[in-house]
Amino acid sequence: MNFVHFIQLILVLIILIAVGVPLFRGLSKLKLFAQLDLSGEEYKHLLVRKEEVLLSIKDLEFDWKTHKVSEQDHQKQRKKLEEEAVVILERLDALEKAKKKGKKSTKPASRV
Repeated sequence: MNFVHFIQLILVLIILIAVGVPLFRGLSKLKLFAQLDLSGEEYKHLLVRKEEVLLSIKDLEFDWKTHKVSEQDHQKQRKKLEEEAVVILERLDALEKAKKKGKKSTKPASRV
């Protein structure tokens, strides 16, 4: 390696350091991983599951009207899906109430 290549290497390293230091200086202050909000994730999952159950009920009704499912099977499946929907809706309501209660307690008291 001759002297010119050595100078080029030094210049490239100086440029990389000059550009890299400002870019990575604030990196240690940032949180690389956010804390997982379990109640929020559960809420999202329940919303998706609610839609799935409602679509299943709709499909079951269609199958019953087109005589693909017997009356007995239709009633049994519909009852099962409705029970699951009730459980999901109750849990969604409980999560919404807890979220509202949490927001109210974190707000500062208003002055009169």
